[in-house]
Amino acid sequence: MSYIPAMLRLWLDYEDLTRIRITPGLSPIAQTVLSAQALREGGPEPIAGSWRSRTRARLTGPSRLLLDLVPPGRWIPDFLTPYTRVPGIESELDAVASTPARRIRAELERSYGPRPPASWLPRLGAGDGETVRTLIRGLGDFHRVALADLWSDLSAHLGAEAAGHARTMADLGIGALLGNLHAAIRWTPPVLEIETLCGGDVRLQGRGLLLIPSLFVTGPRVLIGGDGPATVVLPASRPLSGTGGALDALPQVFGRTRAAVIRLVGADGELTTGALAARLGVSAASASQHATALRGAGLLTSERRGKTVHHALTPLGERFLRSGGGPAR
Repeated sequence: MSYIPAMLRLWLDYEDLTRIRITPGLSPIAQTVLSAQALREGGPEPIAGSWRSRTRARLTGPSRLLLDLVPPGRWIPDFLTPYTRVPGIESELDAVASTPARRIRAELERSYGPRPPASWLPRLGAGDGETVRTLIRGLGDFHRVALADLWSDLSAHLGAEAAGHARTMADLGIGALLGNLHAAIRWTPPVLEIETLCGGDVRLQGRGLLLIPSLFVTGPRVLIGGDGPATVVLPASRPLSGTGGALDALPQVFGRTRAAVIRLVGADGELTTGALAARLGVSAASASQHATALRGAGLLTSERRGKTVHHALTPLGERFLRSGGGPAR
């Protein structure tokens, strides 16, 4: 479905420019919500292998409720994409569940006007406990059905996209980065103009800017709710077609999640435990356990620097990555 874009103007001061971050770590729930909207839209498949038809066939019960909240061409209510300082799907679901009813009601009205697209939404806006709990179950179920099996490959794919933007900023500067993000984004200091679903002026006042690629948008989207940074979601340059080739052997040798750790660390050169957790969509404790197992196998090194632990591939880990999990040469 096509829509008429509006002009959103983000005003960036000096502190905002010093707080620009580029990451593939868009929250599991935010990617889930965007994927639900992509499921309702037409256009090219974001993930090869008939992702839309496979996902539709697996949706049941509460997971279908999310489709009512994300009609094509509409601004997604911000409470569905919470900013949490602790990464992971469970903390994000808790944040959605604790949203005050008055905020839910206000954002539903902003997105859909006086006539919501589904009959159960007024109950959600009134803060009905059972309706909220059903939505939370639906969000978790939708993530499991649509993305959970693909999450590690999705993270690695978007990691490569984010790395390209980061290289632009490192090599050519902030102006080159912001001036070449997308055809619908223009940088006229100190204003970043974005053609998106909702217009207006937003002064960030030191909140900072987070740039994140996604497979599930065809034009830039902006998430500005809560007290976190303004998030600009950028269309990925290519769909996810699967890892293919030699790397397909890695999950058979190490398991899907630990294979993803090897890929992610190999792509970035070095990652902290927190960054790994965000990329994988798991808790920091779980990410640490996977890193410990790979370190014990001689594939990772881990170095503590202050309060963070940084992980990198060993020469053996790099050989495994290049050979796709076969014998080291």
